[in-house]
Amino acid sequence: MQIRQVSAALDQKLAQLDKQLKKAEAQRAQQHSSEPNPQLEQDILALQQIRAKLVKSKDLAWRAHQLQFQNDEHNRARQRVIGLSLCIFSVIGAGVLLYFALNQ
Repeated sequence: MQIRQVSAALDQKLAQLDKQLKKAEAQRAQQHSSEPNPQLEQDILALQQIRAKLVKSKDLAWRAHQLQFQNDEHNRARQRVIGLSLCIFSVIGAGVLLYFALNQ
């Protein structure tokens, strides 16, 4: 999965979770006049914790993507230097061979 797909999936889950959280908080507000519901409080707390973990997961996914991109850039730069070095070495070798061929 690409990072944009992962991010979109996490955004979708966050939107669903936010709807559930708002619904639970609305229920709590309606029941607040009567005695509090401990199960509802636990559900709201669990939803908030899950939301925080999803946000952290999305952040970690983007950070991992950025680190991978930076590492790929470093590897490409190293490959360019190696390729350029090989080209220079080949030109020098061809020059030396040409010099020996012309002097004989």
